[in-house]
Amino acid sequence: MSINFFNDKFSTTENHHNTEPVSLKERYDLIARILNAKTSNEGLEEYQSILANEFLKFASGVDSLKEKEIALLMLQEIQKELQLVASYPSLFQKTIVAVGGGFSAGKSTFLNNLLGLKLKLPEDMNPTTAIPTYCLKGEREVLMGFSQNVGMVELPNLAFDHQFLKSLGFNLKEIMPFMLLSAPSVPFEFLCFIDTPGYNPSNQGYTGGDKEVSKESLKHAKHILWLVSCECGGIESDDLEFLQELYEEGKQVFIVLSRADRRAKSQLEVVAIKIRETLKDHGIEFLGICAYSATRYQEYKEFSEESPVFDSLEKFLMKLNQRSEKQNEILGYLYEVHRMHEKAIQQDASRFKRYQKALHSVKLDLMQKGFDDFKNDATFNKIESLKKEFSEQEKTKREDLAQLNKVIGLFKESIDKVFDRVSAFTWEKYKAENEDEEDDEANYREFEEIKKMALYFRDYWMFCLDWYELSQEEIQEYREKVDYNDSFFQLDYSLRNLSILKGYKERNEKVYQESLNYEKLQNDLREWRRSKNQQNNNETFNTNDTNLFEAIQAVIAEQLEIDVSQVTPEAKFVKDLGVDSLDIVELIMALEGRFGIEISDEQVEKNVNVSDVMRYIEKQLI
Repeated sequence: MSINFFNDKFSTTENHHNTEPVSLKERYDLIARILNAKTSNEGLEEYQSILANEFLKFASGVDSLKEKEIALLMLQEIQKELQLVASYPSLFQKTIVAVGGGFSAGKSTFLNNLLGLKLKLPEDMNPTTAIPTYCLKGEREVLMGFSQNVGMVELPNLAFDHQFLKSLGFNLKEIMPFMLLSAPSVPFEFLCFIDTPGYNPSNQGYTGGDKEVSKESLKHAKHILWLVSCECGGIESDDLEFLQELYEEGKQVFIVLSRADRRAKSQLEVVAIKIRETLKDHGIEFLGICAYSATRYQEYKEFSEESPVFDSLEKFLMKLNQRSEKQNEILGYLYEVHRMHEKAIQQDASRFKRYQKALHSVKLDLMQKGFDDFKNDATFNKIESLKKEFSEQEKTKREDLAQLNKVIGLFKESIDKVFDRVSAFTWEKYKAENEDEEDDEANYREFEEIKKMALYFRDYWMFCLDWYELSQEEIQEYREKVDYNDSFFQLDYSLRNLSILKGYKERNEKVYQESLNYEKLQNDLREWRRSKNQQNNNETFNTNDTNLFEAIQAVIAEQLEIDVSQVTPEAKFVKDLGVDSLDIVELIMALEGRFGIEISDEQVEKNVNVSDVMRYIEKQLI
């Protein structure tokens, strides 16, 4: 069944906001009501307490987790989601769809027509939406404000735009970060739309920071409707920057070409094609693009469905209009934090276990060589002391794992309380669902192979910068291409990043193969690499290698208590530096700690001289 979401009658609906000047008393009353609005939720309070106490105490002892800040941010984002759910429980049934775009793209007009709102969101060609507004189906049409204390208050029929906020003399967003507008006219039972501030308005008084507010609002949605005015003739640079970030965050974007009635239909198709090509050139994937008009909706709806260039917005939204699994979604984020910490702790425990085995092997080697005075020999005493220390460290890490399970369990209990039901989605189920994929060697090999392509193209554009005489414009363009390909090369392995790299491969595979088969280019690239690898007195190390060598040189000299001048690339550990078995163990430990890597026992045996160590560390860092 086809539903006319954008009925023309909505475009002429009277704006029911009170436009009369607001008295000083009314302003004070409004502010007082917002400040006094509070929500008491046991589960939310428990979550906040666990985050501030048990978790931070636990996390302070996990120094090896590189993504510690990311994990904390994820938990803070969960807290914000729980605040929403605690304040307005029916929200957890909704799929969140954010409406983004520049301030003049027509977001508020679009939502007013989409949802048939009588209590309209403020519309203007100037910046108007100052506070993010959640719009969803409700029994009556009412505007609510969410306070900083996670409370809700019914708001008077005022236009909470930039002009009104400026009249207050302070930033109302600090005490009322967002609003909620419910209406029975909304045709989607399980969708909630966010009207976000435009990201590029002029900075006026207390209304600055809209870009950050818009970014914050978009974080709460997996699905984004991104409005672009057809009058722009394509995607502007600000849009591209925003869309690139959204794509990298895994958001699903649908482009809405607004104000379609202001261009001929043939021109609209040209603009749409241009937008598609621009997004493709920048490696940004999106789900579709439609033409939209507030005043002639049905005409442009049919045009979009019939045109090979456009897609159906109606079908896209109907597909999303399903009850949300918000509780399990939030638990999924929690379990990802669990996984990150567990992996780091297990790696630490394994490393300390390996150190103990290495020391035991050293002890056996010394015994075979006739050194058996366990009680009086300083070397044996040092070995035993280190083994004991590493055993204690391993035990501590095992205890950390138990504490991690306890803290995550407390988090889950508090989340279940907020939703007032116990979810069957446990940590064990999360692991079972993700284990096979994470451990899939074929996926990992494919990931590494595609990264080689990204490395090749990064080096290719660096080669062009060095090899050819270029204009300033070309230099800037090629540098951007270096950074672009390097961003893919720097990705860490995950299924999401594998998906991103697959898209990268699909876009570049043909050019990649053609480039590899171009003999003259490959010869020039080899020559360029040789020239890059030359150094004044040592062709083994290039400029970047020199910095790495100096870092390794300093670690070795300090660990062996020798002068740095003795540590040359050709210096052999045993013959030239007088390193014994115990020295090797301590040296490897120091290098692992300095560079954040693991050096296997097998690799240790292969490291004859300093150059061997450097080459291995260089590969690990790449």
